[in-house]
Amino acid sequence: MKTKHINKIKGNITIYSKSKAGNILDGSYRAIYKGRSQNFDELREYNLGDNVRDIDWKASARSNSVLVKQYIAEKKHNVLFIIDNKLSMNAHAKDKKTLKKDLLLDTAGTIAYLAYKNGDYTGCIYTLNDEIKYFPFKQNMYNIEYYLTSYEENLNKINNNSSEETGLNKSLDYILNNVNKSMIIFILTDLSGLEGMDNELVKSLSYRNDIMIINVEDANLYDDNSYDFDQNKYFSALFLKNKKLLEIENQEKKQIYDNCFNEYLKYRITLTSIGDKDEIIPVIIELLERHRYAISN
Repeated sequence: MKTKHINKIKGNITIYSKSKAGNILDGSYRAIYKGRSQNFDELREYNLGDNVRDIDWKASARSNSVLVKQYIAEKKHNVLFIIDNKLSMNAHAKDKKTLKKDLLLDTAGTIAYLAYKNGDYTGCIYTLNDEIKYFPFKQNMYNIEYYLTSYEENLNKINNNSSEETGLNKSLDYILNNVNKSMIIFILTDLSGLEGMDNELVKSLSYRNDIMIINVEDANLYDDNSYDFDQNKYFSALFLKNKKLLEIENQEKKQIYDNCFNEYLKYRITLTSIGDKDEIIPVIIELLERHRYAISN
């Protein structure tokens, strides 16, 4: 099998590692669950970036140096990607250069590759014309390439009669009722998917699983040439470059995002946004670190 997506992702990680701290991305991934479902191993000296909650203050006082507790994992994790699949994913992301589907695939693929390197199992689910496409957990790169390629190919097979607004919820419902595992779940969607998600389904999934949500940001509707996927045509030039409409659009987007952010925070679900392919690794690092602190509280 060709590994187009994996090769691209490995290249991006390599480029980032050469220009930044080499192991910061891997370290952020491995550190998310330190202290959760893990056994104490030993004490070691504090390093910049360690969670202060892992500091052993009594041992530190005795040794006159700051010591942290180090843990070893009891078991490998099951990492599931729930991906929103609809025609509008063929639209541009916020940077106006990248399609939302490509940004989604590269983001999910980067996280999946980190999970693979950590020895974890990964799986994926999305809908195609209201039909569930579920890829069970496996521990190899070819499985990652398989479900990323499948999503990309099937995105162009969506018919206009499919229930786009319920596709993501059907995936959530399927996992809730059919997968009896503790999981780390990454939900990848856009603002309309975020707004349309069934909060009760997400809340129910959060009781047993750790959930992180990534919102792939849309290009501004009134800022440039805009295409309406529902009407299958471009918007009238009369509405484009209208500063007032653009301001209203941005306000509405922010309101929707903030409402979702605050709602999911109640259940220790971490939400972030991404709008540019250059943001992929920094956003993933920030997401993992925020979730690490959320589950520690």
